[in-house]
Amino acid sequence: LGGHLDDMEVDWSKPIVSMSLGCKAIFLLGGKSRDDDPLAMFLRSGDAVLMSGEARECFHGVPRIFTDEEHSETTALENQLSINSSDRCFLDYIRSSRININIRQVF
Repeated sequence: LGGHLDDMEVDWSKPIVSMSLGCKAIFLLGGKSRDDDPLAMFLRSGDAVLMSGEARECFHGVPRIFTDEEHSETTALENQLSINSSDRCFLDYIRSSRININIRQVF
């Protein structure tokens, strides 16, 4: 996901909460201009990011998701799932993907 702003909300004073599940990823938090150098950090399964205040107006993105078994870091999540048929498709998906859940106030 390239550098972008979450700018569809009417009121930018409200924070955005982002929760990650699945493979580890690199999250970049830049500045108010695309020319500002970003700060890179890892997002692991179970991590939450709160963007509020000035951070709410900064460009951000996820340029890389680690899907290889050595670096994906999904073992803790995999251990929470049972190995029955209802969990199998989710387990197969989460080993090679990242799910991001955003919570925001739109109106």
